[in-house]
Amino acid sequence: MDIKKALLQEHSKNQALKIASYIGNSQKHFDELMKYFFDDDWRLNQRAAYTMNFTVERNPQLFKKHLKKAVLNLRTPKHDAVKRNTLRILENHTIPEKLLGTVVDISFEFLASPKEPIAVKYFSMGILFREAKKEPDLFHEIKVLIDDQMPLGSPGFRNRGQKILNYIDKFTNIE
Repeated sequence: MDIKKALLQEHSKNQALKIASYIGNSQKHFDELMKYFFDDDWRLNQRAAYTMNFTVERNPQLFKKHLKKAVLNLRTPKHDAVKRNTLRILENHTIPEKLLGTVVDISFEFLASPKEPIAVKYFSMGILFREAKKEPDLFHEIKVLIDDQMPLGSPGFRNRGQKILNYIDKFTNIE
């Protein structure tokens, strides 16, 4: 399969799953996909990001080689799909200590920004919540950011935000 041609052929879940199945557990094929994920063409970025998510879900070890570059790419992505899918992966995987500070900073920036799409905020919230369980000093800042956005948040944001706020209230003394 020509991965680039397949990415450009169609943007659908079905197509992304076909490409992910083709990649399987092949690091070589995944590396090719990641070339398009980091490409200057936003359309390739968007479609590669979607496929990357399905591929990493099945074979998380493939992402390790690209983790640092993907985290740094969050600062200058070409498409929101890059942020959304990278954060989705980071939310479900252990972040190495050397990248943790950068990921937490970026997640706080995304959660605080009124310009970020809901899905980016949603996954940022999940990353921050997971890390705050290990570093409870983060809870206060997370609580302030979520509280501020709850009245105008989407149903998904409010649902996740309320669950996190309930946890913070139950297990901390933050008011």
